[in-house]
Amino acid sequence: MVQFDKLRLSGFKSFVDPTELAIESGMTGIVGPNGCGKSNLVEALKWVMGETSAKQMRGSEMEDVIFAGAGTRPARNIAEVMLTLDNKTRTAPAMVNDTDQLDVMRRIERGHGSAYSVNGREIRARDVQTLFADAATGSRSTAMVSQGRIGAIINAKPADRRTIIDEAAGITGLYARRHEAELRLRAAEQNLARVQDVLVALEEQHKGLKRQARQASRYRNLSDHIRRAEAAVLALKLATAERELAESGERLREAEAQVADLTRLVGLSTTAQAEAATALPPLRNEEAAAAAALQRLRVAHDALTAEAERVAHAQQDAETRLQQTDADLARERGRKGDAEAAIADLSSQRCRLEQDQVGEEDRAAAAQMARDTAQADTVSAETEHDRLTRQIADDEALRQSVGREIAELQERLRRLVVRRDEVVVQQNEIETELASLPALPEVEAALEAARASLDTARRHGQETIEAAREAARYESDAARLAVAKAEAERIDMERARAAERQAAEASHATAAEIVQKTNARLTKLRAEEAGVAAALKSAAGSLWPPLLDALTVEPGFEKALGAAFGDDLEASSDRGAPAHWLQLAPFAVAPALPSGATPLGAHVEALPELARRIAFIGIVADEATGEALQAALEPGQQLVTREGAVWRWDGYTMRAGAPSTAAVRLSQRNRLAEIRQQIDAVVIEQAAEQARADAEAGWLAAARNAERSCIEQARQHERSVAAAARRKTEDAGEATRAAERAAQTTIAGAERAATTARDRHTEVARRTDQLRTRLAGIERTRAEIAGDIADAEMRRTFREARLSAISDTQADRAAAGTLRVSIAELRAALLDAEGTCDRLAREAAMRVERLGQIAQDHAGWSTRLGDADGQILELDARREQIAAAIAELEAKPAEIEANRLTLGEEIAKADGNRQQAADRLAVGETRLGEADKALRQAEGELAGARESRVRREGQVEQATKDREAIVERIAERLRCEPDGVLALAEVQSLDELPEIDKAEHRLERLVHERETMGAVNLRAEEEASELEQQITGMTSERDDLVAAIGRLRQGIQSLNREGRERFVVAFEQVSGHFQQLFTKLFGGGKAELRLTESEDPLEAGLEIHASPPGKKLQVMSLLSGGEQALTALSLLFAVFMTNPAPICVLDEVDAPLDDLNVERFCALVDDIAGRTDTRFLIITHHRVTMARMDRLYGVTMSEQGVSQLVSVNLKEADRMVA
Repeated sequence: MVQFDKLRLSGFKSFVDPTELAIESGMTGIVGPNGCGKSNLVEALKWVMGETSAKQMRGSEMEDVIFAGAGTRPARNIAEVMLTLDNKTRTAPAMVNDTDQLDVMRRIERGHGSAYSVNGREIRARDVQTLFADAATGSRSTAMVSQGRIGAIINAKPADRRTIIDEAAGITGLYARRHEAELRLRAAEQNLARVQDVLVALEEQHKGLKRQARQASRYRNLSDHIRRAEAAVLALKLATAERELAESGERLREAEAQVADLTRLVGLSTTAQAEAATALPPLRNEEAAAAAALQRLRVAHDALTAEAERVAHAQQDAETRLQQTDADLARERGRKGDAEAAIADLSSQRCRLEQDQVGEEDRAAAAQMARDTAQADTVSAETEHDRLTRQIADDEALRQSVGREIAELQERLRRLVVRRDEVVVQQNEIETELASLPALPEVEAALEAARASLDTARRHGQETIEAAREAARYESDAARLAVAKAEAERIDMERARAAERQAAEASHATAAEIVQKTNARLTKLRAEEAGVAAALKSAAGSLWPPLLDALTVEPGFEKALGAAFGDDLEASSDRGAPAHWLQLAPFAVAPALPSGATPLGAHVEALPELARRIAFIGIVADEATGEALQAALEPGQQLVTREGAVWRWDGYTMRAGAPSTAAVRLSQRNRLAEIRQQIDAVVIEQAAEQARADAEAGWLAAARNAERSCIEQARQHERSVAAAARRKTEDAGEATRAAERAAQTTIAGAERAATTARDRHTEVARRTDQLRTRLAGIERTRAEIAGDIADAEMRRTFREARLSAISDTQADRAAAGTLRVSIAELRAALLDAEGTCDRLAREAAMRVERLGQIAQDHAGWSTRLGDADGQILELDARREQIAAAIAELEAKPAEIEANRLTLGEEIAKADGNRQQAADRLAVGETRLGEADKALRQAEGELAGARESRVRREGQVEQATKDREAIVERIAERLRCEPDGVLALAEVQSLDELPEIDKAEHRLERLVHERETMGAVNLRAEEEASELEQQITGMTSERDDLVAAIGRLRQGIQSLNREGRERFVVAFEQVSGHFQQLFTKLFGGGKAELRLTESEDPLEAGLEIHASPPGKKLQVMSLLSGGEQALTALSLLFAVFMTNPAPICVLDEVDAPLDDLNVERFCALVDDIAGRTDTRFLIITHHRVTMARMDRLYGVTMSEQGVSQLVSVNLKEADRMVA
């Protein structure tokens, strides 16, 4: 089988980086903390083997297997998993069995789904699943024991649990093939039903086409009459259209003459209007020039009026400015006087301040010297006072400190005396209690005696228990031998009955297969009969049934008869049919056929209607004979071959080709008779085979009943033997347990006595040691207290001597008081001296500051005085300019008034000139208006004439279009020239035709008669021929489907038979391995597998009965949790032993087991790995399991959300250590 070599994954869940897991022989362990991604490796393996459920991948959709991003890692869009398989044995399916190594890859991309490939070649998901199913593995096989799989097996229903045996038998692939065959069978049956429906529909359609062909003939006759009637109507309409066209042309010529006359009148009116318009512009220019001159004079008059107003305003402004200037001069002269007075005052203040500065430095030096002397005396007195104060404070602090220490030492001496008295009392109490305890040697002697009694009781109890257990083992061995003998007898009985049943089943299967083949033949014949009969019934419902249906011809002569008659056999014998055969008396003397030809009538049961025709038809052996005899034929005679070649007396010759419709129908009738004969024979055969199959079924039922009865009796005997053995074993066990209880009671009494003695010895020893330890501690404490008392008395003596040596502080306090009075007087004198110095300094500073301010004010007033002088000069000049302007403005009003009078006279003269020009312009505009009116009237009449001409042109055009439309309709409907219409109407002239109304009425009547026929299929005859060919093809397709359905049913039965055989064999093997592995894992006990719920192994359920050591046989659901886990593991490993898978994945299956059972589990896995080629991947947290692995892979998550893989080869490490 194929072997798994390695697993590569990239971008799959938490394994974002490319990771490779080598799958080597033996046991490979995968360890790591919870949540690090161990189970992701198992899911990657299941995913690449074709898992299609996102739920099995612990996701909501399949794209959840792509790395979704974590921390600093962005999300991926693609995930890939590749599984490398070793195919050196070349056991893979044929489609991929061309190399020694298979690289199975599955790749998924967001938004595009997943795809599979093998060695780079794309492949279907079903093919990948079949590849692994044939290798006894797959995404959901028992080899993939994921977390919770053990619990799922324990809690599964028997029908679901049976799939484990299916995988052991290797029939999972058979189920898939059977399911595919069943799908094909259902599809074929559906197709057959559809073909049957289509055939029925086609037959009905063929009947309709026959009726449509007869309607088509009537339709063609009506169409000929309609063509002649339509030609008559169109000829009349063409004559009417040509007459209307001539009349419209005459009216158009009259309108064109009227338009020409009116055009000349419009030309004259246009000339008069142009002359009036030409004379008008000079008049307009003259009137505009006069108006412009008048406007200019008026504008100049308005300008003089505005100038007079401006001069008046200017005079008023000049007088206002003159008054303002006078006011400014008076103000500037006042400011000049103020500046002169301020300058004189500032000069007098500066002289006084300069006099006060004389002797200022001498006064300041004397005040500074007095302040320094007072400050030195104050500092000296304060220093002496501080020294006396510190000395007084030090002496007082030392006296208080020594007093506190003496008080503390006296308190400590008191506490030490009290503590010494308490310790003396405790020492006396301990010595008294120590004297009251028992002697330690006596207690030790009692302890040794109790221990000797306990040893004696244990020895006697062990001997009693061993004797009882030996008796129980003897009874158990005897019971086991009895049970084994009964079980062997049952197995022999089951095998014998199973052989009989299998022989009966084989015989019944053979009979059933023969019945099925007979049924298939009968079904095929009946389907063919139905198709042929349906085809022959196509003309049964015809109004005039063809004569062909009444003929009977020998097989092989159908083509000859069909070629001789052709479509003539489609005619009916009914005289009411458009085409029919009449019954005439036969010729009295018919001409003889040439030598070498035989009469066709010898092979046909002819009707009286065909007697004359068939007497002239002969059969020849081949085409050469027909060609040779054709010249010798009499009038009306013809020769035919069985293949359908025809030679007629008039020289007409037709080679053999496709059979005619009549030949096909005659062949179908002969085939129908043959089929019915075969059906009768097959029905008889079916009844015989069915009787045989029923007999075989009765034999099979009897064999099964006998098997069940014998097996039940054997099992009942086995259960009774097992029950008796179990009772003996239980009795022996009860005796053993009674002996154990008695021995345990005796031993327990001895143990209690020994425990009491040991506790008393321990208590005495512990109390003695405790009291002696306390006594030693108390003695040490007394010594320490005595030393502390002596030390405290010595330290108190030293402190009292130091206190008496401290000096008195009263003299220092008196001297300090005197110094404080002197310091107060010195500080007052210092304050007076400092005040004097500060006052002299402030006065000097104020004088300096005031002198600076006086200098600034003097400069400012001097600047103001200069500015006032300049402003006075400027204002005097401005006053003189304003006075001159006022004098100039007083002379202008008289000049402006004289100019206004002159302009008034010129304006009156210009107004008269403009009025004369306006009168001349009005006369010219009146002449132009009259010319425009005359022109508009002429143009209106011309427009009316033109409209009339356009209407008549439209009438001519419409008449022309009507004639052209009739001509086009003649060409379209009649397909001839207008000159040939009368010929189509079958008349010589228009006078022979009726009136247009009557002709149209006749045409409408004919058209209505044709339309009342309904839809007419003019291709009915062609379509009927095509439909017959289609019916023939569909009949062949139906026959193929019937044969395919029979083959599919036979194939499904073969798959079921093979599945049952392989299942039974695998069940026996798995059951044997299961019993062995259960005994090995539990160290004894018994277990068995049973099929329930159905007699058919492929539909039965699987129930597990187990009996751990010391327990009765019961279903697995009644066992404890650990026992259920071990039982399920035994079943899984039994499957591996029966049909070893290339790989087995165990995901934390050792979690519910204790250390002892984990050891057994690891030993079993190691044993299976050594005996088979199965490679184990074990995910575990158990240290015992880790220690038993050949190699370990560790899964870590050093980076949040990203898994990494590290490996350690433990075998190689052991070799290196060795």
